[in-house]
Amino acid sequence: MIPLYVLVFVPVVLGALGYFVPRRIFYWSLLVVQTAQTAAAAEVFLRVRSSGPFTEHLGRWPVAIGIALQADILSTVMVLLSAALFLAYLLYNAQDHYTDNMFLFLFMFAQTVIVALFLSNDVFNLYVLLELSMIIVTVLIMYKKGYQSFYDGMLFIMMNSFGMTFMLFGIGFLYRITGVLDFTALPGAIAAVADRRLLAVPYTLIMTSVAMKAALFPLFSWLPRAHGAPSAPSVVSAMLSGIVVKVGVFLLLRFRELFFPVFQADHFFFVIAFLTATAGFLLALCQNDIKLILAYHTISQVGLIVMGLTAGNDYAYWGGVYHIVNHAFFKGLLFLTAGVIIEEYGTRDYTQIRGVFRRMPLIGAASVMGVLGITGAPFFNGSISKYLIQQGLAGDFREAALLLVNLGTIVSFVKYSSILPFHQGGRLSRLVGLWQTIGIKAATREVAGRKSEQLSQNRTVEGVVSLALGGICLAGGIAGAAFISVLFRVDLNVDGAFFLSKTLIFLITFATGILIYRFLIVPAKPLLVRVQSTAFTFNDIALGVTVFCTTLGLYLVMTS
Repeated sequence: MIPLYVLVFVPVVLGALGYFVPRRIFYWSLLVVQTAQTAAAAEVFLRVRSSGPFTEHLGRWPVAIGIALQADILSTVMVLLSAALFLAYLLYNAQDHYTDNMFLFLFMFAQTVIVALFLSNDVFNLYVLLELSMIIVTVLIMYKKGYQSFYDGMLFIMMNSFGMTFMLFGIGFLYRITGVLDFTALPGAIAAVADRRLLAVPYTLIMTSVAMKAALFPLFSWLPRAHGAPSAPSVVSAMLSGIVVKVGVFLLLRFRELFFPVFQADHFFFVIAFLTATAGFLLALCQNDIKLILAYHTISQVGLIVMGLTAGNDYAYWGGVYHIVNHAFFKGLLFLTAGVIIEEYGTRDYTQIRGVFRRMPLIGAASVMGVLGITGAPFFNGSISKYLIQQGLAGDFREAALLLVNLGTIVSFVKYSSILPFHQGGRLSRLVGLWQTIGIKAATREVAGRKSEQLSQNRTVEGVVSLALGGICLAGGIAGAAFISVLFRVDLNVDGAFFLSKTLIFLITFATGILIYRFLIVPAKPLLVRVQSTAFTFNDIALGVTVFCTTLGLYLVMTS
């Protein structure tokens, strides 16, 4: 049996040791070890699935005092998901010029922190790990050392540091009231508190910080700056959107479960989630930058996930949980393919990118699979999780909110998909074509040939990895019920997602999305440009965090 601490320490230890060896040896060693890490994560997951949750105490400290790691179904699924995606990211990033030893070390260090966050059984350790992850992410955002990257990185760390202050104070209050910070001991300690109203302060402070980590409304403005930073490597954007933002959602679930006997704030968080999902797709429609379109849709999809988790229905809950996994695959895929597209066309402006299918067939096909996944097209993974959430809300007025979010997602990706068709238009494409017809001077022909061959190899590797992720999106739809049963030990009937009526509804919704985009969104471009140029300052963000905390506190006072 593999100890849990092995899953935590192996990536960073190998990253530190490999830093001193040649890059090629380091990279191939990482691939081998990451494959073993994925297998080890699978072994731990299967052990939990067959024997139930277990806790490992590091050192010989008494229970509830020392450092402990806990493995349950949800945490081991997240660890397995992280390991598999990090393996895909390493394969995808094989030949990029910026992936030197320092980058690879930081990348593996990020994995160690993420795995520790999913397995940690102590509230204060979570705080320390969140601070550490914030520093690592900041360095990765700024890794290409551009002026804009330094600005985005510093703003990211300032915003998150302010939000984490709320968690630190909340943990202090919680410890003062209960005397413990261990997740195993906390339920009993909370139940023993005579005046449970005292717990409203730590709950409000901690959940405000968690909501910021999950990028809930109105605390999401940090996310586009981090995930869509112009100089951030696309593999970093994929990691942030596919895995890191899920840490916030995971913590939301953990603290929700911890405090649920005392505070039931699901109605509050459902409304916040709906506002998050709606604001996400509306702001995505205002963007021309393809990475920002994807970044704002991460916000929207997180809102959709939390809508499912807080709907108060088992079907919707497991739909939300399954959408965590699905989003990690199709959004990671879309960021990876967006990175290749940006590198190929030399621009992030979707109006200057056309004919992706023609120039990069593998990347074009993978992009379509990602779009079909996120829009909930029949037979793709998003359709199953969205179907479950809708089943949980069926007959409820909140179902209309879900339908609106789905329509907004489709409209946004009608816009995004305009880069894919075979035709190539736009001034940039014509200039590229003209340059290609001129040819290259004989003196540089041999060097250019080698570069072209290397670029072709890179594109093939990137295309194959992207298609593999797209294949998972397809498999997660066709075998959705089996996936849910294997991952979460829950048997749900999803046959309705494959009914002809559902397919027709999707096609009608997609056609409606095309009409809305053509006749409402395109004519409103001047207004969208004005919204696009609006930027939140640090003071605006600090005010938003304070307002969120105050509103949640007032809600608890009125409902408790």
